[in-house]
Amino acid sequence: MKFANFGLQPKILQALEEKGYDTPTEIQQKTLEAFRAWKHILWQSQTGSGKTAAFVLPLLDAIDTQKREPQVIILAPTRELAVQIRDEVFELSKHLYMRSLSCFGGISKRRQIEELRKWPQIIVGTPWRVMDLIEWRFIKLQSIKYFVLDEVDRMLDMWFIDTIEDIWNRLDTIDQALTFSATLPDEVLWLIKQFIWDQYEHIQVSQTVVVDTVDHMFMQVPNHDKYEVLQALLQGNPSMKTLIFTETKMWADDLAYRLDGDGYKVDALHGDMDQRDRFRTLRRIKENEVDILVATDVAARWLNMNKVDLVINYQVPNDPESYVHRIWRTARAGLSWNAIMFVDRNEFRKLHAIERVSKVKIKQINTAGEEVERTDKPQRWKRKWWWGRNQKYRFSRSWWWQRSDRRWFRERSARSSSKTGSRFDKSERPVRAERWARPVRNERPEKAPWSSRFRARWSWSDSRPARGWSSRGWYAWRSGGRHSSSWTR
Repeated sequence: MKFANFGLQPKILQALEEKGYDTPTEIQQKTLEAFRAWKHILWQSQTGSGKTAAFVLPLLDAIDTQKREPQVIILAPTRELAVQIRDEVFELSKHLYMRSLSCFGGISKRRQIEELRKWPQIIVGTPWRVMDLIEWRFIKLQSIKYFVLDEVDRMLDMWFIDTIEDIWNRLDTIDQALTFSATLPDEVLWLIKQFIWDQYEHIQVSQTVVVDTVDHMFMQVPNHDKYEVLQALLQGNPSMKTLIFTETKMWADDLAYRLDGDGYKVDALHGDMDQRDRFRTLRRIKENEVDILVATDVAARWLNMNKVDLVINYQVPNDPESYVHRIWRTARAGLSWNAIMFVDRNEFRKLHAIERVSKVKIKQINTAGEEVERTDKPQRWKRKWWWGRNQKYRFSRSWWWQRSDRRWFRERSARSSSKTGSRFDKSERPVRAERWARPVRNERPEKAPWSSRFRARWSWSDSRPARGWSSRGWYAWRSGGRHSSSWTR
């Protein structure tokens, strides 16, 4: 079925033809059919399945371009995703007489307020900035007909739920609500049922979380050897466009700095960067000026890189669902590519959780890229000597007491095993000599031994043994303090 069969406006079909789109994807086709039936829509599909155009196309067709007032609010969790959605709206509506605006934090509100006074029909933004503009009465809600939530599960992770609920309660004239989520945890279902009750249509494109176009692999690499293995992997595939994911912002900056020092065209992207630097990185990605991008999970949900050949998870993600978004963020138009994960010995539990959530068996390879037998077999539990016993005896004595007891028992066993005695004789336990023979109190020694000077076992200012380092001890003699004259150098 073609786009022309859905009765879209000729100017929208012209923009689709200029972009090279002729046939809708599965989610776009189902969304257009459900939207024309005036139903609330809940999408669940894999990332990269064309969901942005799936809700932009019916919205552009339903907007009244003759009314110069806001009619659509689209909320996105991150600034970059808001910019990406607004760019998609701009490209598909360039032949229509209408305006759109993206509003988010990190930049001045003055320019956004000036654009709002030009009455755009579509407003795309992050929840907090949109809520600020609503409270300042720069966004009029009386004319809003359509409300879109993109990446709902990500919004819940970023604690936007209260702001979204506040915005929803202010929308009294809403006709349709459209939500998208790659995963559907219980919190997302609770949010949907609270806002639009049960009057929605659940569109699920695929039952699987990931598809077979991705070759999932992992390498068992210790943490201290990961950079050397990464270098060898990049040198063996110099023409590949690579995306590297790390767990923290510090790791992203450090890894990008080291790769840049080795001569690679690399850039970093994470949440602590200034908005100007983040937009500059996005521009370099779009213009193919970067061969390697090091990013955190903040980029996993909205990053759109074309023709990525290799995705490397430098560390195993703590959240199993993050792995799905990391690898599928770059999956476009059913292309085949590789996803490699570096796994330390202590990260096998995270690997098993990822396989359980994504329902994919990840194969193990060596540094040469050959498949090998997996080495993450679970180890059998060994019974400890204290299991089933009173735990108060486990740490009752320190280790050197136990060693001395064992030594004494060995000596006694050896002595009793001789011809002169038996193992169970009544001989008394030998008394151990003290390591240092301490002097009698109030008796000053004639001369302290050399080892005592360094250990400060003797105090030259008093007749009693000193505890710890004395003011006339080794440190005073070494540093030439005020009592150093009493020492012979």
